[in-house]
Amino acid sequence: MFWRRFKRDRNAVAGLVIITLIVLMAVFAPVLAPFDINAQDLAHRREAPSKAHPFGTDIFGRDILGRIVYGARTTLLAGVLCVLVGGVVGSALGLVAGYYEGWVSAAIMRAMDVLLAFPYFLLAILIVAVLGPGLVNAVIAVSVTNVPNYARVVRSSAMVVKRHEMIEAARAMGASDARIIFDHVLPNVLAPIIVLSTVGVASAVISTAALGFLGLGAQPPTAEWGLMLSEGRSYITASPHITFFPGLFIVLLVLGFNLLGDGLRDILDPRLK
Repeated sequence: MFWRRFKRDRNAVAGLVIITLIVLMAVFAPVLAPFDINAQDLAHRREAPSKAHPFGTDIFGRDILGRIVYGARTTLLAGVLCVLVGGVVGSALGLVAGYYEGWVSAAIMRAMDVLLAFPYFLLAILIVAVLGPGLVNAVIAVSVTNVPNYARVVRSSAMVVKRHEMIEAARAMGASDARIIFDHVLPNVLAPIIVLSTVGVASAVISTAALGFLGLGAQPPTAEWGLMLSEGRSYITASPHITFFPGLFIVLLVLGFNLLGDGLRDILDPRLK
């Protein structure tokens, strides 16, 4: 039933196709760019797209296509890790806050409110400023900003599931709280987690790319799309191809995850069945 509904949603299918193509590009990067993407050729720097370099060369004469292909690995990995870390921590806190009401729930949610009091990107910049620039620290910073979103969504869903008769039946049979949470509550809140994670990857990609653009994320000579944008910003009028192609792929990747996330939301929403 899920697959039939999914195939009928053109936006979801289009998003999955875009994501699949970029993932395949990342997986087969050594085949698509069988050369040293960090090799500098200053004699051919800032060259326009040509047969030898379909996307042109950057300010150091490096092939932009090759760096975009390998940059897909870095960008995708960073986005997925941000969602994975933030999603696991936030979902765990949301499950605990939703199942154990009272001071436990209040303490967790007040901590989440403190994090939400800061603009998420400003908070990410603050964390990176404390930890130091670098891709790993950028992932940690974006992951922290993702935690409150998961905690709030999962908590509200868990509070609804907690009042179902199946939970009372499990308690009557002597099931422990941990077993009830993992066997009964968690499976019934997976739908919003999946949708939030799909859309969250798009947000994480933008955030890590923005940190890279500001020099707080990936550091040279790492091939990362946000860093590539930063390296070409001084030549945006003279050599627009240096920033155009990395920016284009960021837009495509974000668009793919947003389309897929919107489609999954419509498919998994029980009110629309």
